Parts: sequence; C-alpha cells; structure tokens
Amino acid sequence: MTRRLLLPLLALPLLLAGPAAAVDVDAIATQLGEDPVLVSPDSTVRPDEDAVRDALRALAVPTYVVVLPQADVDLADSGIDGVLLRVVEALADPRAVAVVVTDGGELQAGEGGASGVVASRLLDRVVQARAEQDFDGAALTDALLAFADGVEQEGGEGAERGIDTSGQRAVVVAGLAGMVVAVGALLWVRAQRKVRRAAPLSDATRDEGGW
Repeated sequence: MTRRLLLPLLALPLLLAGPAAAVDVDAIATQLGEDPVLVSPDSTVRPDEDAVRDALRALAVPTYVVVLPQADVDLADSGIDGVLLRVVEALADPRAVAVVVTDGGELQAGEGGASGVVASRLLDRVVQARAEQDFDGAALTDALLAFADGVEQEGGEGAERGIDTSGQRAVVVAGLAGMVVAVGALLWVRAQRKVRRAAPLSDATRDEGGW
C-alpha cells in the first residue's frame, strides 16, 4: 500500500468521528457540583470569582455561573441558548438557577422551574441597569452580584407563595419544556438580525441576550 493511499485511510476515522464538542456540558455540570462558579481558562473576560462564589454560596436557591469563550459557544448546538438549556438539564435540580456568559458579551439565564425566580427576566433587569458600562471583568462581577441579590429576593418570595421545591422530576420537565419554547423564540429572533457583541449595553435590546 502506498503512502499516498495510506494517509487518507488513516484520516478517515477522524473524519467520521466529526469535530469534538466545543462545550462539554456534562463536564461543566460535574464541576458545578463542586464549585458554583466556572470560568474557562480561555475566557478573555473574568469576573472576581471569589466575590461571586461567596455571593452564590450564601443563597438558599442553588445558583451557578458559567463563563465561556465566545468561539466555543458559537460552535455549540443552538449557541448560548442551547448551552444554557443543556446545563440546566444536566444539573437535574428543579431549584437550580444558571447563568451562562461569554467573553463576547452574550448572557443568558434560566432555571429548573421550582426556584421561584424568573431568571431571564431578572438578568434582563440587571444588565439593562448597567447601560453605560463597558463589558469587562469588573462590570460582569457587579452584574453577577446584583443577579445574586435578585435571586435571594425572588427565591424567598417564591417560597412564601408556596412554590413547590420538593425536587420532583415533573417540575424539572415542565421547566425545561418552557425553556425549549423560549430557546426556539430566541433562535428565530437571532435569525432575523445579527447579534451585536462587545458593545455598550445601551446598543443592545432585551431579546438579543447581549451586553
């Protein structure tokens, strides 16, 4: 067998295997089980991890933050919306609240359905309140701490209203189903216009999911 024929044959298994997943959600969920803050070493924007971690660990509602490179998220199925959906699903906790951030300025939040928190709406309010700030580590830290404050308030109010926090899987399924619908709507919006990234927040609109 000639070298010219051998080389394509050696490459064939790699081609059939396809590209490796840009975002390993199972690995992310495993790490979040030990630490509620996961910042990729490759991210060019880094919040104050200690400050955010302390704020999240003080919450009664389990809340998690993941910061990833924009390039990795762009390669994932359905982008940041798909990553968020899969992270919440992998956490398998009906009370879990998760925020996914890219170093390109995209932010999305969601929950398992029994947290008492409307995470996406809360994140919208937090980000919109910082319309004059550029997207950097300090601004992201401030936004995540404000988000934690909101989770503390809304989670407590949800418990007072008698929201089921028993951990039944049916609640998880219902919450994920709602997220699937929301992701579909977001993807349709994204198809209509290009998402602007790394711009002052005042240039973004609520449904773009961007800073």
